[in-house]
Amino acid sequence: MKSKFFNIFTFFIIFILFALGTWQVHRLKWKNELIDELSKSYEKSVKNFNINSKLYSKVEINGKIIGQPIFVYNLSDKGQYGYEVYIPIETKYNVVISRVGWVDKKFKLLKDDLYSKKKFNGILLNPKRKNIFTPDNSPDLTFFIDMELLQYNYQKKLFPLIVETRSEFLENYNLKKPLKIKLPNNHLQYALTWYSLCFVIFIAFLIYKRKI
Repeated sequence: MKSKFFNIFTFFIIFILFALGTWQVHRLKWKNELIDELSKSYEKSVKNFNINSKLYSKVEINGKIIGQPIFVYNLSDKGQYGYEVYIPIETKYNVVISRVGWVDKKFKLLKDDLYSKKKFNGILLNPKRKNIFTPDNSPDLTFFIDMELLQYNYQKKLFPLIVETRSEFLENYNLKKPLKIKLPNNHLQYALTWYSLCFVIFIAFLIYKRKI
C-alpha cells in the first residue's frame, strides 16, 4: 500500500513539474511575440508625457538630468558582460528613470551633461525588478532597479514606469541601443529549471525502483 501511494505521489510531482515547464515554454513564446509587437511602438505617434501616461505608450520627455547614471548589470545581445544605463530625468511632474543604452564599462557624466536639459521620445515600460533568480544588489553591482531606494536617494517622487529611448542625447558615451525593446524574459530559464527537476526526480525514481 505504501509503495503504491509512493508511486502515485512521485508521478504526480513529475507531472506537475513537467506541466510547469511546458507552461513556461508557452509563456516564452507569448513574451517574444509581445516584445516584437512592442518594438513597433516607436512607429506610433508621440504623446506628451504626464502623470497619467500608460504602460507601453510612446511619450515625449522634457526634463533635466539630476544625477549620475545607474548601471544595472546585464549581458548584451551578443552575450558580452556589461551594464544597462539608466539616467534620472526630472520633469515638471516627477522624476522618470530613462534606460538609454548599454555599455561594457561604467562612466561618469561630464559636467556639461550633468544637470543639463533634455528632450526625447521613448516607450514606457515596467522597471526591471528582483525575482527568485536575481541576486541582491550590492555597493559594487546592481542587478535590478530598486524604485523605493532611488526615490529615497533623490528625495523626489518617482514615476512608477521607466522610459526606454533610442535617442542619441548622450552620443559621447558610446551607448549601444537595443534592436528591440527589452522586457524581463526569464521564461526559458524557468522552463529549464522545471524540466531539470522533473528529469532528476524521474531518474531517481527509476534507480530507487531497481534497488527494491
